[in-house]
Amino acid sequence: MRSACFASILVVLAFASPAFAQAIPGPPDAPAAPPGAPPTPGQDPASPKVPEAAEPTAPPSGMAKPEEPPPPAPPPAAEPAKEPAQAPGKGTPRIHIEADRPGVKLLRISGVVSDRAGEGIFVRTACEAPCDRIVDGRKNQVFFFGADGMVPSRGFLLSNVGGDVVAHVDGGSFFGRQLGFLFGGFGGAAVLGGVIMLGIGYSADGATLNNEGKVTQGENRALTTGGFFTLGAGAFMVATGITLVLLNKTDIKLVQATPKSAGVRLQMGRIVF
Repeated sequence: MRSACFASILVVLAFASPAFAQAIPGPPDAPAAPPGAPPTPGQDPASPKVPEAAEPTAPPSGMAKPEEPPPPAPPPAAEPAKEPAQAPGKGTPRIHIEADRPGVKLLRISGVVSDRAGEGIFVRTACEAPCDRIVDGRKNQVFFFGADGMVPSRGFLLSNVGGDVVAHVDGGSFFGRQLGFLFGGFGGAAVLGGVIMLGIGYSADGATLNNEGKVTQGENRALTTGGFFTLGAGAFMVATGITLVLLNKTDIKLVQATPKSAGVRLQMGRIVF
């Protein structure tokens, strides 16, 4: 009996000893020593040491980077050659404008258009008063003077004109000229009406009473009187209209410049030296 119990205890100890050995932890690993430190006790001094990778170092902050050379400056642009001043000659006169109103321009007709809708012209400005510029008229272009509210002048050529020229411009009022045409139209109608009234008044038989109370036949005095009055008013309106049209036309005169005429001009109703 005792032998059997002793044998069973030996069997249990035989199986439990390996598991007990695994459950008991071993001694902890030694920490790694820094490079160059003496070996720790129990460490093999002949074991090779693995060098650590060196970290990249930044350049010193005080060191300045080399400056890049500035780009080369572009070569200076060549200045355009100045054309020599053109001298006035035949067909290319230097024009000085003397006008009695501001804003007078020398205009050039550059083209004419004609179609079913009508006709028109293309106009370009050659210069504005006082101008004092050379105007090219060698191609027989038609020139005229114009301004706001001014009646345009007659056309003229500069192909045979040369040297220094003074243009005297006496501008007419466009409104006054249109008013003259209006007076002339109404006056003409009144004259025609007065003549018709006189004709009817003299040809018609009118019955009138004389001082003796008798009826006499004769002209229609009402029509003749009205005809004379209408005829006189119409004639006055026609004369006024013709006067306005004649006084409000633009007159121009081109003369060769002299030292006196070139230095004196009429501007805004005043003489300017």
